[in-house]
Amino acid sequence: MWNWFFGGYYGGGTSGGDTGSASAVPEMDAASGTLAIAVVLAALVLTWEIKRRRRARG
Repeated sequence: MWNWFFGGYYGGGTSGGDTGSASAVPEMDAASGTLAIAVVLAALVLTWEIKRRRRARG
């Protein structure tokens, strides 16, 4: 049952597996990674600030 997993990912035979070519996956460079982290942190700070203001009013 797990032959496709162990065979494909742990160097086993290619029996019954997908024999197609590998697809290209875009890589993330340092600038894009830094921008992505900044966006996530900004969303977290915004969420924290909204919750803080709601608690102050209530």
